[in-house]
Amino acid sequence: MRIILVISFLLLSTSVIFAQTPGEIDQSPAVNNMFLAADYACFKYSDNIEVCFVEVYYSLNRSQLSFQPDSVGYFALMDMNVEIKTEMGDTIDANSWRVANRISNLAEAEISNYLINDIIKARLEPGEYTITIKASDVYSGKTGMVQLPLAIPSFSDTDLNLSQIELVYQITDADGGNFDKAGMNMIPNTRSIYSHDDEIVYLYAEVYNLDQALINYTCDTRVYDANGNLYKELPPQTSDITGDSGIILKGFNIVAFKLGSYKIVMTVYAGGNSVSEEKYFEVTPGRREWELAREKQELSDFPEADEITTEEEAKNFRNQVLYIATRDELKQYDALPIHAKTNFATAFWARRDPTPQTGINEFKLEHYERFRYVNEEYSSFRSSGSTGNGWRSDRGRVHIVYGPPSDEENFPSSLEELPWVRWNYDDVEGGVYFIFVDESGYGNYRMIHSTARSEPKDYNWETRIRPSAANIR
Repeated sequence: MRIILVISFLLLSTSVIFAQTPGEIDQSPAVNNMFLAADYACFKYSDNIEVCFVEVYYSLNRSQLSFQPDSVGYFALMDMNVEIKTEMGDTIDANSWRVANRISNLAEAEISNYLINDIIKARLEPGEYTITIKASDVYSGKTGMVQLPLAIPSFSDTDLNLSQIELVYQITDADGGNFDKAGMNMIPNTRSIYSHDDEIVYLYAEVYNLDQALINYTCDTRVYDANGNLYKELPPQTSDITGDSGIILKGFNIVAFKLGSYKIVMTVYAGGNSVSEEKYFEVTPGRREWELAREKQELSDFPEADEITTEEEAKNFRNQVLYIATRDELKQYDALPIHAKTNFATAFWARRDPTPQTGINEFKLEHYERFRYVNEEYSSFRSSGSTGNGWRSDRGRVHIVYGPPSDEENFPSSLEELPWVRWNYDDVEGGVYFIFVDESGYGNYRMIHSTARSEPKDYNWETRIRPSAANIR
């Protein structure tokens, strides 16, 4: 008879910030709209070899939850459901419960890579199972589901045994919670994914049935790449035998690892006996790498933004920064030879980088986004391979310098007025506006007045949009 006892369903209270992985594949089916990930590890259950102690770890992204206010902050409610089935499809246990997650302010909910972790502990007989974990946000209706196959091993009561390997994301001092092991609090990595930002992959395992007549045992750990080639060999770890079981906890740095999938092979040697276990994980780009790749992609239409090698690129760069560069900067740039202009561009953007500590220059990206937009919207021609001339227009210049308006008012042509547009900027100098008029009737809107301090002004601009009134005067 199969024996199962789900002994712990925790409140969603243990959390950790994971490095965000661009393009990460959601383990939940496409019909769901909530990220949910899970992993597990099996350990020997005391001296009872008829059942195995199983820890199933799962996590969900806190930013997906809908938080509601109360007297002490904000809270979200989740309906959870777990079902375990045999390989034949028979349900052997199921449970449902509701949990809450609290935050002090909504800014906490906006952290996109903050994962809430939970654990399910069970006793299962050796065999093949499937566990299905479902989550439903009570207030938004979002749902997530992950199905995880469980291969439950059979442990011996005499032979040298090794538990399955648990991938650990973070290790801190024990806090009395359900993630405590060996005197430490170990947050599992439910996704088996590490980025270069994570730096260290931690491994936890237990060895059983050690021969206490021996002095020590040795743990050998090797990492293989996706092609099966040895990629990294950790120094052997030798530990004294103080009982019939032992703890293995080690980590290795992955900052220099190439992107891709890897297999860990852990082997324990004691006397003439040995036992091995395997675990797979993946290395993905860190945030800085992702930001640099994003910047490169978004600036692919403007290669001169980073490197200037020809006179044409030099001219293009000057046009692109004409409205945001100072007169002294333009004068200096014009005097430089081609080979020195790249260094000028690098320093030019660095001076305007609002967050030098990050991998991207937000000012630079925003500027080129504006530059691209005005060329698409306001160009009078777009020849093949050309970026357009919208940047030369008055509306193009204002958009590049000030960004998109807070509000735009359009006034079409009439018998009394020429076509004209008013752009309002609520956050510039306490609130300013720009007036553009199409005096020719061919869609060429010229700026004739602005309340911004450094812009041209014509306090009689209203007469210019009413030619008949001007003629009467």
